[in-house]
Formats: sequence, C-alpha cells, structure tokens
Amino acid sequence: MTTQTTRTRTDLSQAEQACAEGESALERGDTGAAENHFTRALRLAGVGDDGATEGDGWGGDGWGHDAQGDAHAVDAVDSVDAVDAVDAGGPERGIDAGSDAYGVDGAGPACGSPDTGGPPHGPDTYDLGIGGPTDAPDAESDAYGLGARGSTDDGCDADRGTYGPGTGTPARGPGAGCDTADRNAASPPNGHSAESAVRRDSVGSDPSGLDARRLTRERDAGSPVHRPGTGRGTYGTDTGIPARSPLPEGVARVVARAWTGVGRVWLARGEGAEAEAEFERAHALRPSAAGPLHWLGCAAAHRGDLAAAERHLTASLACAVPHGRSLVQRAYVHARAGNPDSALGDLRAAASAGPLDDEARWLFAVLAGGSTREVALRLRRAALAALGGHDSDELRQRAAELLVAARGVDPGAGAWPCSPLYAVALVRGGGRAAAVALLDDAVRDDPADYRVTHTLAVGLLNSGDSGSGSAWERCVAAWAALLHDAGFWAHVLESASRRYGVDVEPSLVPVLRAGLREALERCLPDDAGTRVALGPLLQREADAAKLLAAIGGFPAAAGGGGAPLFCGPLRIAELGRSAEFGAFAAAWEQSFAIARTASASASASVDARAQSFAAGSATSAEVEAETETGPGAGAGAGAKTATATATPSAASTSLTYAFSELGFARLLLGQDKAVDALAALSELRCPRCRARGGPGAGAVCEPACGRFDELNPGYAGVPDKHLRLSLDARGLALEARLSMGRSEMTSARPDFGAAAAYWRRALVHSREIDRYRETQTAIVDMALGAARAAHRDGRLSLAVSTLDATRSVIGANERGRLEGQLARVLADRGISVANDAEALLDRPAADLRRSVAFNPHLLRAQVSLGIVLRGLAAARWSSGSLSGARDTLREAVDQLTAALTLFPDEPDLEELREAAVADLDHVMWQPDESEQ
Repeated sequence: MTTQTTRTRTDLSQAEQACAEGESALERGDTGAAENHFTRALRLAGVGDDGATEGDGWGGDGWGHDAQGDAHAVDAVDSVDAVDAVDAGGPERGIDAGSDAYGVDGAGPACGSPDTGGPPHGPDTYDLGIGGPTDAPDAESDAYGLGARGSTDDGCDADRGTYGPGTGTPARGPGAGCDTADRNAASPPNGHSAESAVRRDSVGSDPSGLDARRLTRERDAGSPVHRPGTGRGTYGTDTGIPARSPLPEGVARVVARAWTGVGRVWLARGEGAEAEAEFERAHALRPSAAGPLHWLGCAAAHRGDLAAAERHLTASLACAVPHGRSLVQRAYVHARAGNPDSALGDLRAAASAGPLDDEARWLFAVLAGGSTREVALRLRRAALAALGGHDSDELRQRAAELLVAARGVDPGAGAWPCSPLYAVALVRGGGRAAAVALLDDAVRDDPADYRVTHTLAVGLLNSGDSGSGSAWERCVAAWAALLHDAGFWAHVLESASRRYGVDVEPSLVPVLRAGLREALERCLPDDAGTRVALGPLLQREADAAKLLAAIGGFPAAAGGGGAPLFCGPLRIAELGRSAEFGAFAAAWEQSFAIARTASASASASVDARAQSFAAGSATSAEVEAETETGPGAGAGAGAKTATATATPSAASTSLTYAFSELGFARLLLGQDKAVDALAALSELRCPRCRARGGPGAGAVCEPACGRFDELNPGYAGVPDKHLRLSLDARGLALEARLSMGRSEMTSARPDFGAAAAYWRRALVHSREIDRYRETQTAIVDMALGAARAAHRDGRLSLAVSTLDATRSVIGANERGRLEGQLARVLADRGISVANDAEALLDRPAADLRRSVAFNPHLLRAQVSLGIVLRGLAAARWSSGSLSGARDTLREAVDQLTAALTLFPDEPDLEELREAAVADLDHVMWQPDESEQ
C-alpha cells in the first residue's frame, strides 16, 4: 500500500475524528470498534504498511490527545448499569430478585444514587495533608460516587490488570497528557523529598491489615510473555521506522495517536507484546510526546517488568508536557515494588496537580497512615467507581476484590449503608460468600428492612446445592420473613404497577404469596443436610410468620421499638432475640388464655343443654314428635343432630407452640398426619443432647443445653421451660393419638378395635398430664359426630358400632351422652328392621330392649318394643312354642306396665298393655303339647 503524496486538511480532520471515536470506543470497552476507527485514521493519514507517509507540512504541534484515553476507563453511568439485577451472578434458581433490587434501578430512594441521600458515614472531611481539593471521603459523594464522570487518562489501568484501575477523575495538572496544551506549564516534580518521610513502613504491613501490594499487584497472570526486542528502554529501535520522523507535525501527531490507540487495543486484549510494538512505533515517530512513553510503562508493568515500567514512566514525566497519569501509575509501580516512600511521594505530587481518582486515594490513605475506617471508605468508593464503567467481568471482579478488602480492613464496622448495593457488586464480581456475609451484618443491624432480607434471600437461594444445611436454613428463614411482610408486598405491587403501567390491586397479594411459596418449594433441594426436610421447614416458618403477622408482628429493635418483624423461629434465633421473644410470647399467651376461657364457658353451656336432652329432658314438642306408635313409627327420627366439633387445642393459636420444635408436629396434625406427628414428637433434642443422652433419655434437651432457646424461642421466657415443653409435647402426642383413633373410626373400612386401642392409650396418657376429663369429652365428641354422620346417611349399623366401641373405653362421666344417642340409633334400627315383612323379630326386639334400657324416657322405643314383643309371641306360638309365647307376652306386659309409670295415661301404652294381657290369658288356657 502506498501513501498519498499530499494530505488535505479535511483528511487530517477526519483522521483526528476517527482517533477520537476509537478512544471513545475504548472507554466503552469495545475494542473491535476501536481498532476499526484507528485503522481508518491511519488510512486517512496516508500511512502504509511500512509506516512511511508524505505530507504537506501543516498540522498541529503535539501528539498527546489520546494520552487521556483508557481501554477500560471507568465511565460513570447510571447506577442501573452497575447493579441492575439483585443476582446477576446466579440465575440458576429462577427466583427473580424483584427486578429492581430496592433502589439500584433508580426507583427506590434508599440505595439509588448515593449522592441524593447525603453521606451516610460522616465525618465529611479527612485532613490527609495532600494538595488535592477534594480528598475527603465525603467530598465527592463519600464512598458511593457513581455520578462523577471523569477524564479518560487512566494510564495503565487500561487493562484493569496492573496497578489498581483508575476511576475516571480529571487529569492531574494543566494540559495533562496533551502536548497541544500550554507548554509553559510546569511539569510535576520528579523528586519529593519533603513528602518521603510521611510513611516509612512497608506497604504490605500497615496496622489495618490491608495488603496494598496485593491489591495493586499484576492480576492478569495469563498475559503473554514479553517478546524479545520490545520494551528494552531504548526508543526508535526495532520498530521499522526511523527515530526522527520525516512527517509533517500534524500528520505525525495523528499517526502516533492512531498507533498508540492500536497498542491500547492490544493491551486491552491482553496481548502485551503487540501493544509494546505499537507504542514504540508511536514513540519513534514522536520522541518528545509523553503518551507513548506512558503506555510503554503500562505495558511493561502489565508483564511484570517493574524496572522497565518505572523507566518509561519517569521518561514520560520528563517530557515537556508529561502525561497526567504517569505520576499515579509510577506510584502504583513503586507500591508493587515495595517502595512505599516513593509511592507516597508520587501520589502527593499528583494530588498537588489535581484530585486523585478513587483507586489512588485508597492507596494514599494506606501509605499515609490513614485510619482503618478511612481506608475502608476509600476502598468502597473505588469499588463503586469501578462498577460505573463499562460492564465487564474484569471490572466486576475488581470491584468485588476492593469490597472484600474493605471488609477485611474494618471488620468491626458492622453493617454498611446501602448494603444491597454492595452485595450486588460482590455477587457480580464472584464474591457471593462475601456478599452473604455483608447482608448478614445488615440484617442484624436492621432486620425489618425487607430490601436487605430480599437480597439475602435471593443470594442464598442462588448459592447452589453445595451450600451447607445451616445456609439452607438461613435461606428458608429469609424467604419466610418476606411472605407476610406488608412492606415487601407493597413494594412488589408498586414495582409491577410501574413496570406494566397499570394499577395492581392489593387483592392479588394472596395469589402472589401462594405462587412464591410454591416456586420456593420447587427450588429447594430434597436432601440439604438439615435436621428437618426443607419443605416442612418452610411451612413451619411461614405458618409462624403468618401467626406473628396476625398479631401485628414482633418489635425489631431491642427493647420493643422499631418496625415489626414478620418471621419464623429461625430468624428469631439468628438475631439472638430468643429471650425477648419468649417474654413477648408469654404476654400474648395470657390473652389467648382469656379468650379460650370465654370460649370454654360458652361450650360448657351448650354441652349442658345437650346432655340434659340426651338424658331424657325433652321438650313437649319433642315428646309430641315421638308419640307415634307401631313398628313403622319414627323411621326417620333421630335425624336431628348437631355437628360435633372437637374441643379446640390449647395450642391452636399459640405462639409458644409455633415458635418451637413443636411447630412441626402441630403442622403435621393440621395436615391429618397424626402418625408422622407422633414420630416428630419422639425426639425434640438438639443433636448434641441426642448423642449424649442416648435413646432412653427424655425427648427434651437437658437444662444446661445452650441451644434450647435457639430451637425453642417461644419457650425462652417461660419459667421451667424444659418441663413446660415436655408437658406440651405430651399434650400434642395425646392429640395425635386421638386423631389416629378418629381416622380409624371414620375410614372407609372402619377398624373399631384399633380406634378403641388408640383411645385407651390416650386416656391413660391423659391421666399423667391431668387432662382426663378433657380427653373423655374429646373422644365422645368425635364418636357422636361420626355416629350422627352415619345416622344421616342411613348407615345405622355403623352408627351403632361406633357408639358401642366408644362406650367400651369411656368412663361413667361421659357415658350418658353416648347412651342417649345410642338409644335413638338402636330404636331407629329396630323399627327399620321390624318393618321388613321378611325379617325375624328377634333382632329388632334386642335393639329396642337396649334402647329402652339406655333411655326409658324414649316413648317411641317403649311403644315400638310393646308392638314387637306381641308380634314375636305370635310368631313363637305359630311355630309351636307355647311356652315361648307365654314368656314373651309376660315380658311385654311387664315392659308396658313399667312404661306406664313413666308415661301415665298414655293411650297407646294402655291399649298395648290391655292387648298383651288378653293375649297372655288366651295363651295360658291353651294346652301345651310339649307338656303333655
């Protein structure tokens, strides 16, 4: 390719514009576009493959317009680009972080642009003794300054792999990096003896524990080995072009600028040898320009040759117009080489010419002996500034590295303001574990902040299946704390409304909550190494949080203040608030007890009326309804029944039960899994007490166990808490046995023997915990309910068997209720069978006899028994058994005579008795063939 003999002013202007566009592409991290622009600039400048050009002699006075370029310069953008998603590093679980991460998308006020909220750290100024006008942590929006867009002179941070990436602050000194500026401006001095005594100790051994040499080390271990013939400290050799440029100044300036840009592209791609070759060509073309020397120093440092890097950067500073970043980059080189005094001197000199960038400020704070808090703030600000540039894995990793260092410098600082923002930065940089640790501190600082809890929940859920059991328990605790948090759901509705441009009704919250819970259950692993499977664990936590939300929540702040918490027992234990919650639950238990007492009084009144009726205290209307006589009378009687309800458990609304190990058994009982609930109650100890106690020990932790309150925060404030938990566990075991008996009795194929066995066991157990009468009542209620249901369905034999089985285990206290109902059912069955023309009357007579025996005040049974006995006597006489007929008639006369004492002047009974006497007289005079 040959060059043009003359270059027009338009061509050179277009070449300069192409260089500017290439440098802009480098700032965005688009190396492909940058390379195309620089190649176009060279073509417009008429440069051939051999580097030879011809020009008309016009064109400017210097090269250095690109001295301020940077392949990875931090471009301060809106914080959305830095932290757009809560979990950019872990989408594997499919749970959206909420689409905005609480302010980082610009929608929320808490963690958006930190400049709008005032500096959270205070104090606002730190006198570091340097000349820059804005060197306090808060002077440029504290540690969160994402909004300050700076220049592009970031030197060897171009590849983010060498000395601490720059963050885009303005260049240092007049005309920094641009030899078209005022050439009379004084260059920054090369010797700094006045400042060299500020800090004498090693860079890596400051009291804060920060390893500054590590943070400024060469992190691109995969850089290619430097090729021979490049970077040897001699300029104009092995470049293919003469040391003195024959080109006109304007053309030479553009060509050198383009070659330097091409070298920066190579450097950004990690090709150090190719980059140095381009930089040396540019230097050979314009030996007086500082830019190529500066970038040669960056390339040398990139491959680890610190001595060569120092020579190149020193030469850059010796130019008439030195590069604005050379002092800072040489300070990084000195820091990596273990020369803290020289590094501090360069940083002071750079600060005297202009404000340092955030990377340089944290290093200055370390070298100048700044406090740990100051160093930590500087590191945090540098991390956020790194995120303000173009999105790349290298920048994200650098931000995470700086944040980890900040936590290590000041581990006792506690929670950071805007913790979700920093957590996102750590996750995006591969520091998920550090992000979780940071959010844990934030949760302890403000457990009611749903933004922190949500970010933590997403981070833990996306940590993968390799997490430990305790990590999964923390994940479940975090999600359960959100399910019933009104603030969280208000935020979800607001975000959805803003996203879709429509109003979202609060009535959708239950549906959304159920959907979230189902999605979480699908995401949780089956075997996470936890004491309890994660599915039941989430249900226990969610149910406890729902109960807590129903009473207004638990105060988040110690001492009863702050916003309310809506969480489960795991979160209470994590916060170390078990004792406070125990006292809180005890106070609510008193109110629950009052409510239960009132409910029990009302139930006792109803039971007394029902029992009186069962004993025969029927109203006149009921008596009239039962005065029908004959075998067909009252076939549908007894259908008037009340729905039986079991006595409500003392723990049905108990915070104490829900916030303890008993919550699992309570949950299983609610799901009609009584057998599983009984198994869960067999072992309530922590693993250590279980191993120490053996299988024969009690099911509750020892009194000296330190984990008792952690596992059972609901009992932490209860006197004799171990004994109380043991008694309550036995109470739940009693309920489980009662439920098992009911299940056997009401199944499709009832096993009355098994049901009776379960209930006998329950009654024995109830005596040990002083709940015998209560248990009897509960058993009778269940049996009556089942019998009435069978009676309504016409399954009279099932109803009789149910009541008979229950009567066999119940003492005299509750038998009256059973026998009253049993009398009705037996009467109905006897009448029903007697009305069948083909049936024998022996079985109906037996049922009616039992009915009258259980309840002689049942008129319908008395009348029906008299009729059936007369019919049975006639059947026996017809069969030839005259003696049997006589005995049956005598029984009928005696039965009807007794009935008339209870129902005097009852016409049906009188008529039946007269008929029975007449039949008996007739039979008595008949000859008995068997006697003859």
